[in-house]
Amino acid sequence: MEEVKVSIIVPVYKAEKSIAHCIESILGQTYHNIELLLIEDGSPDNSGAICDSYTNDPRVKVIHNTNHGVSRTRNTGLEYATGDYITFCDSDDYYTPKHVEKSVFAAQKQDSDITISGYYLQQKGKFVSSVHIPSGPMSEEDVVRHFSVDNEFGGFCWNKLYKKEVLQGIKFPEDLEILEDTYLLCSAMEKTKKIYYLAEPLYYYCDNEESATRNMNVLYSDHGTVKYIDSYQKILAENHLCKESVNIIHGTMFEIAVGFRGFEYQGRHCGSLILKKNLEADIKRFRNDYYQCKEFSLKRKVKYTIKMLWPKLHR
Repeated sequence: MEEVKVSIIVPVYKAEKSIAHCIESILGQTYHNIELLLIEDGSPDNSGAICDSYTNDPRVKVIHNTNHGVSRTRNTGLEYATGDYITFCDSDDYYTPKHVEKSVFAAQKQDSDITISGYYLQQKGKFVSSVHIPSGPMSEEDVVRHFSVDNEFGGFCWNKLYKKEVLQGIKFPEDLEILEDTYLLCSAMEKTKKIYYLAEPLYYYCDNEESATRNMNVLYSDHGTVKYIDSYQKILAENHLCKESVNIIHGTMFEIAVGFRGFEYQGRHCGSLILKKNLEADIKRFRNDYYQCKEFSLKRKVKYTIKMLWPKLHR
């Protein structure tokens, strides 16, 4: 099985507290035929030096860049990757010991172009499995459902093993700050014949309090919109998804608009009048698709209807 090589791309920025653990979890894999690409993104701390200290392992390659952001950094990794399969890891997270072995075994046994695994999510100091459904082949609609409605495996790139040819000509969009990995997944799905879900948590996703998405202010654009909605708009505009998938994403955008409009009424964020108008327009635009979409339960629809009608009462 170890005849195939796996390229693992790790973007590194301000990660001096976690990067050693991340690297060691990868180099300590039970599957040894790996290529670890550490792409240091002009980090102002000691992250780059820590990465360099691992170059005595011939499987490790460190590339130092000036700061360009996570999408450009991952794209640099894609340019250097020589493996038969490509996957990712974030610098503040880490792998279970058999992450690569089990992913490659499933990919080869199923002949899947994209192999997805579950993950452990850190909640209040404890790791909880994301897995709630069984292993099996996934349709495009299944994948969209599980990265938008229930987050069974998300749109993340770090729990996806891609055949290298699936990513040929595809890059992370450098004009997106949010959902850039979901964009890559949707672009790759257009080139796949089979997607397989391995219902086993193989990745530790750590709760980083310094993460950009923990700061609400960075979720808003400079032109009165919410970045999540902008990103989904780009995903839909530049990828050819089936009607069912589009309806699911429209429903997700409706819930996002309702939720963020609620934040305005609660005073959790003081946006401009144009932001409120844009959120109101998004609610009206996607409302019909939301109520017609079977992927959202009746209970959930009642909850968001209440939020939509009485946002000031929502806490």
